[in-house]
Amino acid sequence: MITINPEKLVRNVSKNGDFIFRGGLSLQEELGRQNVERFQKFLSTPQGRLFTATQVGLQALNPKRGTRIYNPVAPIISKALPQEFTLFKPRRHFDTTNRFRKTKNQDAVRLFDRKGRIGGSLQVRYGGEVGNLQSFPNRKKSKGESAPKDFIKFRIRDAVNGKYIIFPALLGSISDNSSAETTSYNYIGRADKVHIYQGYTRSVGFSVDIVALSKKDIPIIWEKVNYAKGLVLPQYKEFFTEGGGVDTTRPVAPIVYLTLGDLFNDAPGFFSSVNLTIAEGSTWELSDGQQVPHVCQLTFEFTYIGKQTPTMTSAQYDNIGKKFPLGDPNKFDAVDYNNARQVAENSVEEARQELIQQEEQDSVEILGDLELEEI
Repeated sequence: MITINPEKLVRNVSKNGDFIFRGGLSLQEELGRQNVERFQKFLSTPQGRLFTATQVGLQALNPKRGTRIYNPVAPIISKALPQEFTLFKPRRHFDTTNRFRKTKNQDAVRLFDRKGRIGGSLQVRYGGEVGNLQSFPNRKKSKGESAPKDFIKFRIRDAVNGKYIIFPALLGSISDNSSAETTSYNYIGRADKVHIYQGYTRSVGFSVDIVALSKKDIPIIWEKVNYAKGLVLPQYKEFFTEGGGVDTTRPVAPIVYLTLGDLFNDAPGFFSSVNLTIAEGSTWELSDGQQVPHVCQLTFEFTYIGKQTPTMTSAQYDNIGKKFPLGDPNKFDAVDYNNARQVAENSVEEARQELIQQEEQDSVEILGDLELEEI
C-alpha cells in the first residue's frame, strides 16, 4: 500500500509562518515529491496502466480537433505543484490547434483574428470617396483601399456624402416585403368593386449585430453607428441663388446604396427607420469618454427604389437574377424583341386594314344617301 510519510512532512513544516505556501515552502516541496512518487508507483501497477489507457481513449473522443492527444506527463506535474500554483498546472492534452487551423471559409471567428493574418480586421473605419464606388476604407485609412473581404458582402453607401458604413456581416433576420397599391371604386348597379392599379412599394428589413472584440474597436464601431443613425436625416448642401448668393438651408434627401450578399448590389433606396437595441446584461466599456456597450444591434428598414423600371419580369434580385434558368430578365434578347416587334407590326397592319374597310363602307353609305336625296 502506498502511503504518505508523515514524519518527513512534520519535519518540513515552517515554524516562521505560512508566508504564501501553507505550512511553508519546504512542506509543499516534500508533499509534492511524495505525491509524485505515489502516483508513479500507481501508474506502474495494472490499475495504473488501465487508468492511462482509459485517459488516452477518452481524450481521443474529444469533439474539438487539436485536443485529442493525451499528455501523460500532465498529471505527474500537477501532483508536484502546490495548490497555490493551480493556474500553472498543465493541460491534460497536447494542443495541436495550430496544426489544424481552420481556413477563413471554415470559421467566421478567424476573420476577426488579426494576429492570425487570415482575414485581417473587418472592423474598418467610416470613410469613402465621393464619385468613386471602388474607394473603400480600411482600419487605418479612410479611402483608397480595396473592398474588405467577408463571408457575405454587407455595406451601406451614403450616396450624398460618398461614405461607406461597413460592419462585419453578423446578420440577423431579413424580410423583403412587396405590396401593390390599388384604388377601389363602387359603381351604381354593381355589387363588385373595380380595382385600379396605381403602383407598388418594396421594403427590406434586416438587423446586424455589432460586436467590439477589443478596446480599440470602440471608437471605430461607434463612429459608424453614429453615422448609421443619421441616414434618416437630411444633409444641407449649398445652392446658388439667382443673384449669385449661396443658400445653405436646402436639405438633400438621404439616398443610400445597399449591398447585401448577391440579393442587393449597390441597390438605391433610403432608410425609413434605423433602430439601435442594447440588450440587457451587455458589457460596457468603463473608460471615461468611451462608456458604451461592447455589443448592440442595429435594425434597418430599407425602402427599395431599384435601378430599373419595375415590371413583372424584372430581376427582383441583382446578381442571382442572372443565374435563373431563363437567364437574366433584364438582359436584352434580340429574338424576343424581334418577335414582339413582329406582333406589334401585325397588329398595326390589321388595324390599318380594318380602318380602310371602315372608310370604304362609310363612303358607300354616303353615296347611297346622296342618290336617295337626288331621287
